[in-house]
Amino acid sequence: MKIAVIAGWILLVIEGLIIASMFIQPNMGDDAAGRGMARGFAVLLAPVLLLAAALFVWGQRGGPRVAFWAGFAIMAIPLMLIVMNNVVGTSNSLDTAAGKKLYGKFDDSRLTRIARAIEKEDTAAVRAAIAEGPIDFTARSRRGRTIFGRAVEYAATYEATSAALEPVRMLLAAGAKPTPNVIEPEYSQQSLDAHLLIAYVFGAGYGNTIPLLDMLLDAGADPNTRNYEGQPLYFSTYMTLPKLEVLAKHGADFTALETTRTDRAGYTGAMYAAEIGEWDIVSFLLDHGVRADHVAPDGNSLRKIVAQKQKEGVSDSTIAEVMRRLDAARGAKVPKR
Repeated sequence: MKIAVIAGWILLVIEGLIIASMFIQPNMGDDAAGRGMARGFAVLLAPVLLLAAALFVWGQRGGPRVAFWAGFAIMAIPLMLIVMNNVVGTSNSLDTAAGKKLYGKFDDSRLTRIARAIEKEDTAAVRAAIAEGPIDFTARSRRGRTIFGRAVEYAATYEATSAALEPVRMLLAAGAKPTPNVIEPEYSQQSLDAHLLIAYVFGAGYGNTIPLLDMLLDAGADPNTRNYEGQPLYFSTYMTLPKLEVLAKHGADFTALETTRTDRAGYTGAMYAAEIGEWDIVSFLLDHGVRADHVAPDGNSLRKIVAQKQKEGVSDSTIAEVMRRLDAARGAKVPKR
């Protein structure tokens, strides 16, 4: 009983300090809902703590034993939640780590060694294992990756450094082919594009994305790969000018029209880029074969989209340059700068 009394007072003091700190915490947040949130929690929790403290003290000073234990139990709830959260978090971390290991777990022990070396960015170990003899580039890990797919997948992650590109290069030299399905898709992955190698890499946005994309296209991958919905990659929110420049370097066709979305049916890539305000990409696509005068089935055109954006208040130099180009394309007089 004495231990429970001491533990109860410790809990009461700690939780009292936490609630007090919530009351005096400065308001922070980007909106009204976020500002003052800590104080709101404090207002809700303070009466609960006061009730628990009253029961706890009453039970010590002649009240029923059940009051003491009820107060103690209420005060112990936050501690129990913290312990449970840590246990669940640790369990989830272990499950995640075990799942990640399966990405590079092959029935062939040498392929597993190569995969582990790839994950450690140990290029010397990768080179030594490749030198042992021919590699089965059709074999798949427990999570559906070929060894080449695992190398590409790792190189495309945020934690990979530029050293992760070297195993990809070495496997290509050893006979790997950048076929679309070297990574099988998973429901939680970046997703269904995983079985379309170039679409998968295009969707990444980390340090290795551009050189990795260039390397795969240089090795024979299709620069006109579409995503799992059948859209050209330049209709994607993942598009950036450097990515499109790599596609152009390898002969991509930028003149395809939107066929998967009814609200943009027949739109050019330039029209899509204008809708989302990517004016440098609009100019790039016009430079690479996209017609400036194309009219979609709904009657919309690049010029109409640009004019609407200007009407809405977009007025920087890039949109002005796009409009000058459109004026020039239809033979209008272009105002001097």
